[in-house]
Amino acid sequence: MTGGVTGKAGHPAAAVAVPALGLRAEHLRVVYDGFVAVDDASLDLAPGDSLGIVGESGSGKSTVLRALCGLAPLAAGRVALTGTSVPPVPGSKAYRRAVQMVFQDPYGSLHPRQTVDHLLAEPLAIHGLGDAEARIERALDDVGLGGGFRFRYPHQLSGGQRQRVAIARALILEPQVLLLDEPTSALDASVQAEVLNLLEALRARRGLAYLMVSHDLAVVTHLCERLVVMHRGRQVEHLSAADLAGHRVRADYTRQLMQASAGFRREAAA
Repeated sequence: MTGGVTGKAGHPAAAVAVPALGLRAEHLRVVYDGFVAVDDASLDLAPGDSLGIVGESGSGKSTVLRALCGLAPLAAGRVALTGTSVPPVPGSKAYRRAVQMVFQDPYGSLHPRQTVDHLLAEPLAIHGLGDAEARIERALDDVGLGGGFRFRYPHQLSGGQRQRVAIARALILEPQVLLLDEPTSALDASVQAEVLNLLEALRARRGLAYLMVSHDLAVVTHLCERLVVMHRGRQVEHLSAADLAGHRVRADYTRQLMQASAGFRREAAA
């Protein structure tokens, strides 16, 4: 993967080769006031790979993402970037730049009193990155919004547009691993497909690795090649999206999820 740096005159600067990074988590354990939210969770996300975590509400899937980005304290376990001989330390600026997260609720994740321009400029300032104008314009173009949205406030945007801004904010640091916490569940069904297609195109174009959480099996299998099934804080099954589509599952809990995702059946209620 190469960084898209633009010179002051608007011309691309010399590309600097960046090693493709993945993410590995080993035996994660997260405990809140004696309650074990995640127990012995492990995963391996190769550079450019896509992995989904599925399960019902309260299964611990979002807590895994929060642990990976440092928002949930680890009681045990280890997190590391892969693909480089000297990986950034979790919690460091270099790690936070390489691993970015898109949250579930675009209404809550964007500051209501800041313009889109300010929301996108802030991470650049924190990480000391120059060429803010070019980076902001590129980020907005990448998510299909364009410069006309730069000076709008979140309340002036639709739900889908807000989530596109949230994606642009994550992408503006040019990360290599994107953590997606149910990125379409707060959106109308008609907008969900647009955002999913956008994420799929961005991954292909930028060579990103995706780790996506969802309770919707159809959504996660659309975007991810492999899945981890979680129940009550523990991983119960690892399988491919093709195995799930072909009903080649081992765990009873996975079968229950598949039945629930099939939706309401009139004959079952008779």
